[in-house]
Amino acid sequence: MPTQHRSPISQSAVSWLKKWHPWPVWALLLVVVLLVVLARAAAGAEGARGKILADGRQDFEESCVACHGADATGTGDLATKLVRPPKDLTAIAAQSGGEFPFWRVFDIIAGEKEVAGHQTFQMPNFLEQMRGADFKPGYLPAHVRILELTHYLESIQKR
Repeated sequence: MPTQHRSPISQSAVSWLKKWHPWPVWALLLVVVLLVVLARAAAGAEGARGKILADGRQDFEESCVACHGADATGTGDLATKLVRPPKDLTAIAAQSGGEFPFWRVFDIIAGEKEVAGHQTFQMPNFLEQMRGADFKPGYLPAHVRILELTHYLESIQKR
């Protein structure tokens, strides 16, 4: 006579499993995964924004501090030696009706828009200067560096 194997799960457990529907658990798990993914995406966006501003600040410190000063108010070491005093870069938005003129500032830094004092030897054409480092290891293309610098200037506006 063959022996009958008994299932380790009792009949009452099997009937409970048949009645219990797993959708609420899966839905909860899906919500948790979605929240984790969104949190990581938000953290990544903040990380990218911080990197852009840090790179812009580095270019500012290397190229602008001598004239505009570390605080960007036009009080750099060379400010007194210039024919025209450097502008307060923290007041650009205030002087433009409260809005930072992003693309106008970009064009000025790139040398594509003339501004009094920039047509002389006083302010170099940064686009041309930065293009010398294009495609060198560790350097972004010049237009990207000017974008980062413009974003940095936007971030230091007086409110």
